[in-house]
Amino acid sequence: MTNAIESLRGHLLSEEDWMGVETLCRACDLSLEVMAELADLGVLAPRGRSPREWQVPATVLPRMRIVARLMHDLGVNVSGAALAVELLETQHRLERRLRELERYLHSGSALK
Repeated sequence: MTNAIESLRGHLLSEEDWMGVETLCRACDLSLEVMAELADLGVLAPRGRSPREWQVPATVLPRMRIVARLMHDLGVNVSGAALAVELLETQHRLERRLRELERYLHSGSALK
């Protein structure tokens, strides 16, 4: 497990990088059952037949670490953690969009 995670540390992750769900479980200290619940809730989109064979994009690692922190540190249940991570990501997208719009407005006013 350490070798798989260590090899990802110096690598810019893309949707083309995949990891086994059991490696993800160890990296986040989450059980396979929790990962299956997260997949049912749409937070995780694995490929493969059975949960033990699942592969997930390595880009989900930061997202799953947030889920794990919510569950371990704050005692949030699986569905609460799923909702919280979705809301956090929506907030980040909206903030990014707001910054883009502000830059657009400022660049337009500079041309006048």
